[in-house]
Amino acid sequence: MEQYNFYENKAINAKVQLPKIERGEGYMPSEGLVRALNVALMLQKPLLVTGVPGTGKSDLAYHIAGRFGWGEVVPFATRTDSVSTDLLYRYDSLAHFHKVNIEKGTDCELTAKKIEENYIHYEALGRAICDSIGQNEERQPRRRVVLIDEIDKAPRDLPNDILSIIETMTFEVPELKSAKESDRSFYRKEGKEEYKPVVILTSNSEKTLPEPFLRRCVYFHIDMPGKEQLMKILLAKKRILQKLDDESAAKFIDLFLQISDLVTGKKPATHELILWIWWMQENGFSAEELFSFDSASTNAATLLSGMSILAKEESDLKAVVKAIQTHTIEG
Repeated sequence: MEQYNFYENKAINAKVQLPKIERGEGYMPSEGLVRALNVALMLQKPLLVTGVPGTGKSDLAYHIAGRFGWGEVVPFATRTDSVSTDLLYRYDSLAHFHKVNIEKGTDCELTAKKIEENYIHYEALGRAICDSIGQNEERQPRRRVVLIDEIDKAPRDLPNDILSIIETMTFEVPELKSAKESDRSFYRKEGKEEYKPVVILTSNSEKTLPEPFLRRCVYFHIDMPGKEQLMKILLAKKRILQKLDDESAAKFIDLFLQISDLVTGKKPATHELILWIWWMQENGFSAEELFSFDSASTNAATLLSGMSILAKEESDLKAVVKAIQTHTIEG
């Protein structure tokens, strides 16, 4: 265990730290989620996905992009002050001002194209629409997956504004209007319907979304998976959970579900289960050691410390630890 005591060793050994988990890696959508996705793709509507944090809402977008070969996902993290323009582009007004008013060189007469190249940076939905007309490095039209995370954080008008842009596949860049040689065809971006982006919206249901917005989406709620689905998910994480077999996975799941029942606050989700199993196995622990917990064991305190991965409130952590110590949790 000494190699894992970073504090005492005053050094971090990267070889024993959790390896990077690629977004969407080993993702196992349920049959219901696959059906909802098929409906959204057929109707060309955004898919709104809800569920508690850690159930794979965001990873769905990365899984879809990889499975269909649509390249990298273009993500957008919604904020409470987000506006529709934030999803389309960023305009570097300060750099533009400096070029025109401070440098005042002979090359400061900027065309619309130069302004776009140097001071306009397309974001998420804007980038996906530009990609649909081949305005990218490849100069080839392509479809993108757009992930709009935590849409329920957005101001009231934003969800409807987003859907209007998706449906029309058009938006304007007013900063290009006054530029020399600019015309409507340049500052108005019109995407191609055949390369319409696939849009995944996630929500933690912290706020009710507008009805007109909901009317124009396909909806799916990701429940916490049951035993059978959890088994499939864990066994699909071969790169991360290399030491896991069917028998040990079943025991970890049984233990996890009992612990989850004891938690009254934020319930542990699939992501925490994966992290916890990895931590347990890297430390050489098995599920049986918690089922038959021995407080006199040399590693008892370390074993219990892993419960901090699953229980995130003081009362829940105490309840889980007590249940393990008193053998209330049984294998």
